Amino acid sequence: MNRFGLVLALVTGLLFVESSAMAAFIFRAGDSVWVDGKRYTWEEWKKIRDDPELVRQSQEGPSQAKAIPPGQPRAASCTTAIYHDEFPSDDEQFQCSSGLGTLTRQQILEKGWKVDLIEKLPPPSGQPTQSPRGLPLFSYKLVISR
Repeated sequence: MNRFGLVLALVTGLLFVESSAMAAFIFRAGDSVWVDGKRYTWEEWKKIRDDPELVRQSQEGPSQAKAIPPGQPRAASCTTAIYHDEFPSDDEQFQCSSGLGTLTRQQILEKGWKVDLIEKLPPPSGQPTQSPRGLPLFSYKLVISR
């Protein structure tokens, strides 16, 4: 009985906590599905889950959802042109794929993109691996999506 009470308290607490992360908390019991505290029937949730635009609307709310024009990229990656011993400054430009060109982090956000992942890439063999300050060098890659 104690274990059940602990699990019930945990699930109840998670339902009432507002999450700032982009991942959704999904809990299913029978024909009901709770997604970040909102209740759906199983049929409603299958429709939302299978349509990316409906998923975005369920996470952001219908007033905040922005339609992406057909043919526009939904994801891209952006990398620094040089290697850094710390995360690049705000004015550093990233070379982005999907025809986006070179953009700063602020410009990426202003265009409606969000950063999903930041990856540190070591230099290729034959290139210096440490900065003059003695710190390891990395190229930074941002994985972005809309």
